[in-house]
Amino acid sequence: MSAKIFKEIKDAIKTRNLDLLTFHNVEQVDYDHVIQGLRHPTNCLEQYAFRLHWFAGDKYLKVVMPSALRECPGQWIIDEISDALVKGVIPPVWVRKIGICASPEYKNFIGEYNQCTKEADLTIIPLLGPDWTKEAPYPSVVLESGWSEPAEQLDRDASLWLAGSGGQVRVVIQVKFYRQRNGIGSRMWIKRARPTDDNSYETSSETYEILPAAVNPVENPSITFDEFFAGSCPPGLDPGGCVTLDLENLRILAKRKIINRGNVADQ
Repeated sequence: MSAKIFKEIKDAIKTRNLDLLTFHNVEQVDYDHVIQGLRHPTNCLEQYAFRLHWFAGDKYLKVVMPSALRECPGQWIIDEISDALVKGVIPPVWVRKIGICASPEYKNFIGEYNQCTKEADLTIIPLLGPDWTKEAPYPSVVLESGWSEPAEQLDRDASLWLAGSGGQVRVVIQVKFYRQRNGIGSRMWIKRARPTDDNSYETSSETYEILPAAVNPVENPSITFDEFFAGSCPPGLDPGGCVTLDLENLRILAKRKIINRGNVADQ
């Protein structure tokens, strides 16, 4: 089975004919063989962009091949943070105390998520005080984007980050695109983990219509500095401060990428 899965993934990575592959009922030993093949230097696959999501308990493997449309929500997040820096919303103390990466691999999850692997589409990783030179063991904010998946899978993706990190991942942003008669639409979910007084955490979820926009305008979402730094802001950074994520900017960017594909954006 592992040889068949490996060949299918390798072909998709090289041809880019698909941007998502999923495999069910994959045994751990088969996954290990697949990973060994994908990472082996003689196969020269590291030169291609692909991201792995392994749910060990569910025996479920998802492989993502990024595209311009899939990547645009990440560009949007970076633009919103850059805009906040330029406008002085984010003070200078932020600089070099937090990092933004494309898709580092995480496989240090705990509890029922042990042996799972995740690579987000955008990962924000705070550094740890007091010297701010060591990365936190988990990102604080992650973005996952792409074509729409069942609600059960979206919840599974978010739970792996939130519960699998023991609540150290504070914010999971999911931007998904879907095809319908009027064109390509998009919806966003923001799922959060908030610490509680009993050293646990509670979760919440918000939904935002991107394309088409909601009939009744909604307030733009935001991420607090406390969330960005997972509860450990550096001195001089107000935990209650925040970066606002302008939904209209995401709409403009997504429409541009959709048109560039030769498609129509749902209005």
